[in-house]
Amino acid sequence: MPTLVYVVSLLAAVVAGAAGVMVLRRRRISHLALPLGVMLAGASLWSACRGSLLVTGASVPATITLRYLVFVGVALVAGASFWYFAVLSGHRLTRRSAAMLMVHPTVLLCLLLSDSGREAFLHVDTVGTTVVVGHTPLFWLHTAYCFGLLVTGIGRASAAMGRAIPRHRHVFAVAALGAALPLAGCMVGLVFTIGPGDPDLTPVCFLFSAAMWWWVERFGQHSTTVPVSTRRVLDILDDAVVVLDARGSVIDANPAARCLLGGGLDDTSLAEGDAGVPWRRYLDADQDRHDRGTLVTSTGTVLDVRVIPMSDALGRSAGVVVVLRDVTEMERLRAELVDQATHDWLTGLNNRRVLEHRLASAVGHATSSGQPLSMVLVDVDHFKAVNDEHGHSVGDRLLAQIGRVLEASAGPDETAARLGGEEFVLLLPGYAADDAARRADDLRARCARITLPTATGTVGATVSAGVATLAPGWSPDDMLRAADDAMYAAKAAGRDRVAHAPLPV
Repeated sequence: MPTLVYVVSLLAAVVAGAAGVMVLRRRRISHLALPLGVMLAGASLWSACRGSLLVTGASVPATITLRYLVFVGVALVAGASFWYFAVLSGHRLTRRSAAMLMVHPTVLLCLLLSDSGREAFLHVDTVGTTVVVGHTPLFWLHTAYCFGLLVTGIGRASAAMGRAIPRHRHVFAVAALGAALPLAGCMVGLVFTIGPGDPDLTPVCFLFSAAMWWWVERFGQHSTTVPVSTRRVLDILDDAVVVLDARGSVIDANPAARCLLGGGLDDTSLAEGDAGVPWRRYLDADQDRHDRGTLVTSTGTVLDVRVIPMSDALGRSAGVVVVLRDVTEMERLRAELVDQATHDWLTGLNNRRVLEHRLASAVGHATSSGQPLSMVLVDVDHFKAVNDEHGHSVGDRLLAQIGRVLEASAGPDETAARLGGEEFVLLLPGYAADDAARRADDLRARCARITLPTATGTVGATVSAGVATLAPGWSPDDMLRAADDAMYAAKAAGRDRVAHAPLPV
């Protein structure tokens, strides 16, 4: 039996050492590689020393030295395991913290170098060639510390496994199994007080554990994978995420939410469960339903808000999750696209599409209500000559000036639009023929006063206007055609005047 245990222990030491070397080669690309490599190095030392203790005929000094080195290996495994589980759970340890975990094995190694230090750790007596070991309080403190590190590390990894995305949970399972096997073997050894000739299950467990690490490093590249938790995903999101309990109190918020909502969401207020966020009044009405909308802050920031209710396994309300996204730029672009789709690019007036929609609506309303409806169609006189003599840039400036006159002339319920080219329309709901004609003549007179300075002199313009009043049975196209015919009649009569379309007999 001692020979078999020695062979198993030596094999465990070799496999753990080889796996550790493989892992350490990845230390530049993974935060997990260094602690895992140190842990495997400690396992290799532990197994090698424990196996050598079982070799019959070993000298008493060598036996004592090997026994002390076992505890150095134990301390390396415990400290590196805690370090590994901390990184695996998403907490990157600083160099100072990692160095603090290595103080324990370093102190044990220093105790090994002095007789008084060894005596303070273990009482070792020799009876002939037999070594009798007595445990001191310092030994039990060492044992409690190592077990505490391992149990805390495994507990932390188990808690993090529940927060990890499903695809990465196997990483925690492999890590927990790799640490739990030697821990169980060591506990059996402590309970049954292993002597120099007694079999020790810990190296046997290390053999399985180290072989498992070798396999995953050889084929699975385990040390390059740091699992992603849902908490980490929330922390890196640009969207603000706020969690409210069933009473509407804020119980959690990611960094983006704290930045967006200001000082109301600090750790103290979250711990107390009431952050008093300024937009909370918008949530009260949406506690029991899925809702989506936008809010505009006092600074002009536009927020897309989603309120998502949560429920427990019994269907009872468990609170809500609020997701806020800054869509200010998106809303600006959307408004710009809407403006481009509905307004003329040169004059800023409504375009033909808007005019057709409003004309159809006005005709329908006038037909059903019996109220009058008139339209003024304006065309710039001799506009081609202005372009030919002064250039298209001057012509565009002239159209823009006329557009401003129409915009200033339009009332709240009236529509000023550019029909196309040099043609404009003023839609006048509620106006009968005579009143519409007066409005058209006033508009003509305002346009006649336009003066535009250019490099070759001052440019003015006159317009011809056609007025059409809705007649029974007319469609929107009939009304537009009648106004166009009246405008051409005004041009034929000498331009710079108003003509009214005759009503059908």
